[in-house]
Amino acid sequence: MKKGENIRLRIDGRFEARYIKSRDVNGKICYGYCYGKSYEEAKEKRDWQLAILQRNAVPKLANLLILGAGSHGREVLEIAENLRIFNKISFLDDYHVGDNIIGKCTELNHFLDEYPFAFPGVGNPETRKKLMNNIIKSGFVIPTLIDTTAVISREAIIGYGTVVCAKAVINIGANVGNGCIISSGAIIARNARMNDFGFLNSGETILENGDIK
Repeated sequence: MKKGENIRLRIDGRFEARYIKSRDVNGKICYGYCYGKSYEEAKEKRDWQLAILQRNAVPKLANLLILGAGSHGREVLEIAENLRIFNKISFLDDYHVGDNIIGKCTELNHFLDEYPFAFPGVGNPETRKKLMNNIIKSGFVIPTLIDTTAVISREAIIGYGTVVCAKAVINIGANVGNGCIISSGAIIARNARMNDFGFLNSGETILENGDIK
C-alpha cells in the first residue's frame, strides 16, 4: 500500500488525504480532509483543494478584458478607462490586430488568473450573447459599465454586461436587462423596460409602453 503525503487508509475502507486549510488567530493549524475510494482519488481531490487555496491566496488586481476590439469595443474601453477602477484593460479579438490585443476570444480561458473581469465589446446581439455565455462559463466577473456623464436614477435597475454610454439617461423605475447597449444620448423613460441584449441608438427613447421613438 502507498504511504506518505498525509494520506491514510481508514477503517471504513476509504482513503483520507489531509491538508493545511488555514490557521486560527493563535497560529494553530486547521486541517481539511478529502476522501476517496483509492489513494489516487483522495490525492487528486486534495491537490484540487490546494490549487483553489493557492489561487485565492493571490490578490487579483482589477484587470479587465474586453472581447472585441472594433468600434464598439473601443467605446467600451474609453468608458472603462474613465471610471478609473481598472488597473489594466486589454482586448481579445479574433480578427483585429494591435498593441493592446493580447489574444483571441477563443483563448478566453487562458487569461482568468490575470484578468478577473471580462466584458463583451461587440454590437451584434447574437455574438454578444454568445460571448457573455462564454465569459460566465469561464468564471469571469462581468461588470456593468456606465459612463461618468450618464444620468441614472437610484431606483433604476441595470443588468450585468450592459454598457451605458455618454449622456444617456435612465429614469426612475426603469429596468434594463443584461448585455444591453444604451448609446450616447439615449433615454429610457420612467418604468420602461429593456430586454436582455437590447440596443438603443443615440437619441432614441424607450417609453413606458415599450415603444421606441
